[in-house]
Amino acid sequence: MSQPPDRRGPSPEEGEVRRPSAPQAEQVGPGQQAHDPAHDTVRVQPGAEPGRTDQGARPSRQTTRAGRTGLLGGLTGRTGAADRASGRSADDQSHTMGSAAWASGRSTRTSSLASSLAALWGTKPRMRGLTTIGEHQGRDRLVWILADCVAVLALLAVATIAFRLTYGVNWLWVTCLGGAVLGVGLGVLGALRRLPTWVMAVLVAAVYLIFGSFLAMPEQATGMVVPNVRTLRGLILGVVQAPKQSLTIDAPIGETGSLLVVPLLTMLIAAVAAISIGLRSGRPGLAWLPCAAAMLIGIAFGVQTPYLPAVLGTAFFVLTLVWTAYRRTFLRQALLRQRRRVGVRALTSAALVLALSSGVAFAAQPVVDSAAPRQVLRDVVVPPLDVHRYPSPLQGFRANLKDHKEDVLYTVSGLPDGAAVRLATLDAYDGRTFNVSNSDQPGPGAFKRIGTRVPEQTPGDPVQLKVTVNSGGGHWVPTVGQTTGLEFTGERALDLEDNLFYNPSTGTALDTVPLEEGDTYTVDAVIPYQPAQAEFREAQPGSMDLPPAEPVPDEIKDRGLQWGAAAESPGAVAIKLEAELRKGFYSNGLENDVPSLSGHSAYRLAKLITDHEGQMIGDEEQYAAAMTLMAREMGLPARLVYGYRPEGGQSGDVEIRGADVSAWVEINFEEYGWVVFTPTPDKSRVPKPDDNPQEAKPRPQVENPPPPAERPEQPPPDNTPAQPSEEDEDRDNSGINWRLVAILAAAIGIPLLLIAGPIITVLAIKAARRKKRMTEGALADRVAGGWAELIDRARDLGASPDVHGTRAETAAALVDRFPEAGAGAYTPGLLATRADWATFGPTTPTDAQVDSYWGGVTSVVTTMGRSVGGWRRFRGALSLQSLRKPKR
Repeated sequence: MSQPPDRRGPSPEEGEVRRPSAPQAEQVGPGQQAHDPAHDTVRVQPGAEPGRTDQGARPSRQTTRAGRTGLLGGLTGRTGAADRASGRSADDQSHTMGSAAWASGRSTRTSSLASSLAALWGTKPRMRGLTTIGEHQGRDRLVWILADCVAVLALLAVATIAFRLTYGVNWLWVTCLGGAVLGVGLGVLGALRRLPTWVMAVLVAAVYLIFGSFLAMPEQATGMVVPNVRTLRGLILGVVQAPKQSLTIDAPIGETGSLLVVPLLTMLIAAVAAISIGLRSGRPGLAWLPCAAAMLIGIAFGVQTPYLPAVLGTAFFVLTLVWTAYRRTFLRQALLRQRRRVGVRALTSAALVLALSSGVAFAAQPVVDSAAPRQVLRDVVVPPLDVHRYPSPLQGFRANLKDHKEDVLYTVSGLPDGAAVRLATLDAYDGRTFNVSNSDQPGPGAFKRIGTRVPEQTPGDPVQLKVTVNSGGGHWVPTVGQTTGLEFTGERALDLEDNLFYNPSTGTALDTVPLEEGDTYTVDAVIPYQPAQAEFREAQPGSMDLPPAEPVPDEIKDRGLQWGAAAESPGAVAIKLEAELRKGFYSNGLENDVPSLSGHSAYRLAKLITDHEGQMIGDEEQYAAAMTLMAREMGLPARLVYGYRPEGGQSGDVEIRGADVSAWVEINFEEYGWVVFTPTPDKSRVPKPDDNPQEAKPRPQVENPPPPAERPEQPPPDNTPAQPSEEDEDRDNSGINWRLVAILAAAIGIPLLLIAGPIITVLAIKAARRKKRMTEGALADRVAGGWAELIDRARDLGASPDVHGTRAETAAALVDRFPEAGAGAYTPGLLATRADWATFGPTTPTDAQVDSYWGGVTSVVTTMGRSVGGWRRFRGALSLQSLRKPKR
């Protein structure tokens, strides 16, 4: 009776190598090889098969597929029957792989720096069988998991610092570390349960939606913890929208909307990936890569100014090096089935290596760090704001006094006595109006989306205001001083915050969603310190690159040079200009006032100097504009500020009315910043009317003389024409050859009619078309008609605009075809922008804006004609190209 085969493995006589009780010579069976770890050579024993090396028997499939009895059983090493049955195969494998080390008698030492770096890059051969958590039980498994969890959390804590300057709130730590802890927990669960990738993705999404309201949107969550419709919507849309919005909002972002989704998702996904690589992939030495990716994301979404780059880089490198070195040592000891304590020599060597690497990093910091700001993602993302879509608020200056003089526009709580409310800072002038600019230069600055906080270093007195919108409204958001924080409240708070833009250089806030009655918001601001005249009299102007302000009327230039010629310093020039302008007279030009034209065009400012026999008469609009242009001509960086100055002495809730409208000037000086000037005369300085007109002297009364005697009536003359005689008729007929006249008229008139008729017809059709576009239809259609008129004139001049292109693309093509068109005050690009605003904007243009737009069309058409010459202009006037339907 034959015996059943022994399935327990080969016997010692058949070549099985068992662990010796003490270090001894390696036992090598017949036909086997022995590996010498000391010389890294292979010794072939007599009778060995050529080309065969002993790399250790691979673990059986039963071992790698051994079942686990649960999470607790996995942590403690409790395995099922299959695991116990196949355990011997793993032991045999370990004994075979470690036999060379036992035979050599060499102890395993702490890995060197070179081997740690090699493990860090994953260049060492994969050690199969013990590089995943499934191949360890009991204490080894628990130590492995704890070590990886601590290392991942430490690296992600360093990565969190990379987001610090971007968000600038302490809640960022809760968001990032909370996401990291959740990701670590999911990674461990997936490793112990061997969950597939799609299940892990579902778990990550579920955890994100459940805990994201508390971690990323605590202010919108119910009780800061419980998700609601608003937070779930923000979390879902934030996956797509938050990255872009984070780059278009000026740092620090704070807890605005759902923008904390970016660091939350970064830490959550990085933690899951790092733990999965460390416990499941077979290459645990690469588990640091997701953490490094998280840190790079924090830097990319950061600001230009780095925050402790050498410290963060060194800390991340040291933690990664220690983690990978420990992991390599752990795996080596697990393979050799031994545990040795790290000696003093090894610890000293490791400390020296870390100290040396840290010293090199800090020593190289001056060389590595560049004086120039680093490039980040927000540098290549252009804020989607075109300020030219919004008309200059200064154009409505006189309307405040005429239509809203007693209306309450805003109610401000906490406004300091004497403080002015800023609506807009205007630093660009085109001869027609002052307007707001948008530039990356430090002078005008750029409008950017802001969070709940704005970094501001201007010295002054901090204040907090609460503003309630009454009948004011509009896109321009009233502020005070230099804003350091702005937060909306009420039902429309989220919409208003998501569309709020702020220019920190000018202190101007603009919301693309217009303010409405009932909107409220809180402003944290700093009221800048204003020096006395004696302090800045000798000051030098600041180096500010402001937008151009031209054309300036000659009257303004000459008067400014006349007043400032005797001043001994730039500061004294500003003081002199303010004092001379305040000698004028005040008038709004309203009922019962001395006539005073509104506006601040070049024509109106010239009249300020020349009208009324040299007496200056105007209001804040004209005086502030005049001083700004005079200061610019004298080399001073000046800008005009439009806002409201409520009457002093008010406390509590201050009501801002239309009568409080005002304008003033700010000039930048070194060491003092923007200094405020008020060139407008007191409202009590009104021109005196002529109270003593010259009275007419009475004439002596004289009796009328008697009327003269009546004369007899003369018969009227006979005006009846005399009848011509027959001789006269014959004489007249013989003097004119009417037949010849008819022949000449036909010979000359018919060709002339044939030539001039079509010309007159074409010109009449084009004139009628232009008039129809300019005067008929809705206001928005009239603006669109102006753009169509521009395109038709371009076609007549030989251009071929793409009918499928946008207005902006067509405008760029027109500038390329007609270079002169891009050099005037009005350009095709500006007309395209205004036409898009009128067509797709939230408001309807006014009659004045339509008239201004058609004036711009006429100006651009004129400059286009200059680019092609006189003959081409003549041909364009008679061209039929614009009367034909364009080809598509």
